[in-house]
Amino acid sequence: MPVMTSSRDTCPDSCPLKKGCYAMTGPLKLHWDKVTSGERGTTLDEALKPIQRLNRGALWRYGQAGDLPGQGDQIDHEGLRSIMKANRGKRAIVFTHKPPTPENLAIIREVAAGGLNINLSADTLDEADELADLNLPVVTVLHSDYGKRKDETLQEYRRRLNSLPRKTKSDRRIAVCPATYTNTSCTQCGACANGDRNGVIIGFPAHGTKKKRVDQITRHAEEPNCNGP
Repeated sequence: MPVMTSSRDTCPDSCPLKKGCYAMTGPLKLHWDKVTSGERGTTLDEALKPIQRLNRGALWRYGQAGDLPGQGDQIDHEGLRSIMKANRGKRAIVFTHKPPTPENLAIIREVAAGGLNINLSADTLDEADELADLNLPVVTVLHSDYGKRKDETLQEYRRRLNSLPRKTKSDRRIAVCPATYTNTSCTQCGACANGDRNGVIIGFPAHGTKKKRVDQITRHAEEPNCNGP
């Protein structure tokens, strides 16, 4: 699946994961550092040319590291419109931690009408509910307890998962990303590219070397199991 990486200065100052981001470790960090420094990469318009040539219905991802065009908390409207135009006839997986200000929401809704669905990223279940009230697709980070352990069978994992909160306080269903516990890939699933998920919030369990930091932010494991499976 084709992917794009944007520079670190596109990440919002308000993002609490800046010190716990998965992109801050391993080979992706090395690549991201070079994109941010300008050693790798090109202009947005040039980077979008291969996307424009993708077959109709092709799935691709914008921002495996980094955020939407625009420095910090702001969204570059023209830059986002360029992505929307390049995406016509395709399916993009896009996430943003940019704050839902009136200006940011206006351009996110505009490009959604043009076929570019952007997932608002939450860091707690309560925040996921707040973002979902905006009637836009939402994803959230989950406590690492939601992840499958190395020594667990799939059946054991699902049994344990059923003991954790599976709905938000506003009764929205939480769907754990299947790529985190099965051999399913983003290309096979593609749910994050869909703009209408009937209120379902897709969750990504904390993982990697930064998961303890992320667990402190999510606080999901401390919440009562008010909904069951």
